[in-house]
Amino acid sequence: MTRRLIILIACTALVATACIPRDTSQIALDEEQTISQFGQTWELDYYVNDAYQCGLSGDYSFMVMNPGGNPNATAPLWVYLHGGGQGYWDENGDYQGLSFQNEDSYNHQETLDGLIGGVQARVLDVNGQPEDQTLVRRIQEGYRLLVVSYCDHDFYSGLGTPYPNHPTNPNAQVNGLQATMAAIDYTAANYPTTHVWAHGTSAGGPGVWSLASSYGFEGTPLTGVVADSGAVTPGIFDILDEYLASGQLNYMPTWDPAGTSEKVGFFASEAIPAYPEAQIADRDFREVPSLFLIGSADPFCAGDLPPIPAAAPGLTNCEHMYSELDQAIANQANSPHELHFLPNTGHVPTHDPGPANDIVDDFIAEVLATNPPPFGSD
Repeated sequence: MTRRLIILIACTALVATACIPRDTSQIALDEEQTISQFGQTWELDYYVNDAYQCGLSGDYSFMVMNPGGNPNATAPLWVYLHGGGQGYWDENGDYQGLSFQNEDSYNHQETLDGLIGGVQARVLDVNGQPEDQTLVRRIQEGYRLLVVSYCDHDFYSGLGTPYPNHPTNPNAQVNGLQATMAAIDYTAANYPTTHVWAHGTSAGGPGVWSLASSYGFEGTPLTGVVADSGAVTPGIFDILDEYLASGQLNYMPTWDPAGTSEKVGFFASEAIPAYPEAQIADRDFREVPSLFLIGSADPFCAGDLPPIPAAAPGLTNCEHMYSELDQAIANQANSPHELHFLPNTGHVPTHDPGPANDIVDDFIAEVLATNPPPFGSD
């Protein structure tokens, strides 16, 4: 076990002191908006945190969507971390990431209209009607929704370390986890909140695990997290060895996981066992119940390509990639965690009607049946 992980684990005893430094003092209300849809009215509050700058322009922002028709209600908080891949500047100044992205992908401040549009694109069908999916269910159940911005392109996991090879600012930092935790802390303190859940899709999946780990270590655990179609895991390397150079994956062929590891740091390091299966197996992590949903045919884990030689017979590449996490959960006695492979399913199934959303509902019910304390309570 590395010294850095030992230090992080030691945070459990420091419940009065934040282990992940973050700043809420520079958060300010920037804009308010009221929207009406489906016979209901929602009040939206948009905040900007000047303590944390985005990769290329602007500051970290977040949106609070209050319960429909009852904006001051005491409610559970559903924190949503949307997808967007990840990327870094290499030593030549070229931006490396997904094949359809560039340096302007998620390195700029997200506006209120952008955050609203991002939610609407995920919850409405082609006719503008709400789909039966996870975000819609939470909104309809009266949850307060917190949508955080993604503007350091870092899996929401940056800890204030230098932004390597930044093209314009040698003092730039990677702040995704700090800014996200600051947004959660501020919202829970300023809006009447019971429980706090985090739901990450695609790149948001690693982000919610970083949140689960960090809040768990600090002694103020989240109620639970849902990681849909994303987690940092060493299982990716077999797939990259087989398919990256050929250009058959969604990554640029010149992308190198070591570049992302260098940029993000602790929670994406190849050398530090901060990934889920390591924490579950090595230190029996169970402070925050975590649900992992994986589409077995997801192209982002080569589920649409022939199984690699290292995959066990009958497994898709996605099932191979997450097999050690699946085994770690199976081996943990009375584990609070779950991993579900969804056959013939692609990327981010909680965005679409289907069984993934019922799995989320069942997970929430199982966690609440244990009577978890309200967020931040002693």
